Amino acid sequence: MEGSVVVKTILVLEDEPSLMNLMNRVLRRYGYTILEAADAEEAIRQFKNNDRQIDLLIADVSLPAISGVQVALLLRAELPDLGVILTSGYPTHAWTIRDSRHLLRLGSDSVCILLKPFTPGILLNTISGLIGTPPSEVLSARTFMSGSSRVG
Repeated sequence: MEGSVVVKTILVLEDEPSLMNLMNRVLRRYGYTILEAADAEEAIRQFKNNDRQIDLLIADVSLPAISGVQVALLLRAELPDLGVILTSGYPTHAWTIRDSRHLLRLGSDSVCILLKPFTPGILLNTISGLIGTPPSEVLSARTFMSGSSRVG
């Protein structure tokens, strides 16, 4: 369709409310549609019940019950091309054995790991590398955020 704008949809799985709010504000500002989930069950429900194609999952690794890595595996089983960004305050060598094994099963295709804290610029660049940049029509009216703010 000529002239139509494709809006990318991102499912954000984060149990820390202030971090969720910050990521939500940054990503919406740059033209992404955001679905929020505070736990794994909500993320799976959002994924299954959403009418839109979900282009990317951003998931905190350390969650109660089911980790973000496990959620990524479950969602990738239904949508193999789903981009994944895993966020963690710990380097991968400090992850649980289960999460390390799940990470290997996810593979490196369209999977990135961001260590907290990270800047909005780093988050946006990582997203752009996985699913592309927001439409120029959206970006033209916005100013890029400085790297001084930290996420996480």
